[in-house]
Formats: sequence, structure tokens, C-alpha cells
Amino acid sequence: MEPTVHTLFEPVTGTWQYIVADEATKDAVIIDSVLDYDKETGKVSTRSADQILDLVATQGYTVSKILETHAHADHLTASRYLQSVLAERQQKTIRPQVCIGQRIRQVQDTMSKIYGVPQSELADAFDHTFSDNETFQIGSIEARVMHLPGHTPDHLATSSDPT
Repeated sequence: MEPTVHTLFEPVTGTWQYIVADEATKDAVIIDSVLDYDKETGKVSTRSADQILDLVATQGYTVSKILETHAHADHLTASRYLQSVLAERQQKTIRPQVCIGQRIRQVQDTMSKIYGVPQSELADAFDHTFSDNETFQIGSIEARVMHLPGHTPDHLATSSDPT
């Protein structure tokens, strides 16, 4: 079965956000969500994240994971906001997991040294870190994690095609 992929473009940061879903089960994951930041006022808003939430609600999806493809220096993530709202809306005792590739530890180590942030404060930033080639389910669809270093060493991609 092929997943349904919804794309939402956030023009200020030039970031594509995705919702990938199994229409048969209505299970979905969110990828690379944006928390809006106005650099002139220094304020954040949830406009982009709320658009994601609206689409999830309209489609009747249940979100099981919120994925980050890499550590984002170009925008703030809305993952924890989405996690909080979705846990309440979905009336689950387990909230959607915020996930990233295991190489985030390398990025965190570098940032810890540069900015003097203790590693202990970064250790629980994500609920799950994927190993290379790890698989996970989006409903009945098996997805695979692939390490694809790009502008950060922790960059990853997912594929539902086993080849």
C-alpha cells in the first residue's frame, strides 16, 4: 500500500512540512513541523503547526510519531507543541513520539561545547532516536530510516519502499 503524503510549505523559512498517512488505518506521522518565529518582534506563533493540526483533524488521522529529519538551524520545531495538543485531542495515555536519527547526539555534543549547555539538558530532547535502517510502522505501511548526511551530519530520510 502506498502512503498518502500531504505537503505544507512554510514560506518564511522555506520549509516543507509533511503528513504521511496510511489511509486504511488513518495512522499518520508528521515530518519537520515549523514553529513560526517573527524575527522583528521576537515572538513565536503556532500558525503553521495549527494548519497541520487542522489537516490531521479534517482527514481523521491519528498521529503516532512526529519526525525530525535533522537538527534545524533554519527554523524552530513545533514538535513538542504538536505532541501536547495531539495527546489531548487523541485522548491517548501515550502521546505521539518525537523522533530523530541517532546521529543527533553528535550535533548535540557539538552544540553543548559551543554554547555551554550541559549534555544532561539535551539527553531527553527526543523520545526516540532511530538507528540506521531501523523500520517503523505508519499503520500497515513499513517505513525505513536511512542516514543521508547533508547540511548536518544527523540528516535522515524515510522510505516506504523496501528497495
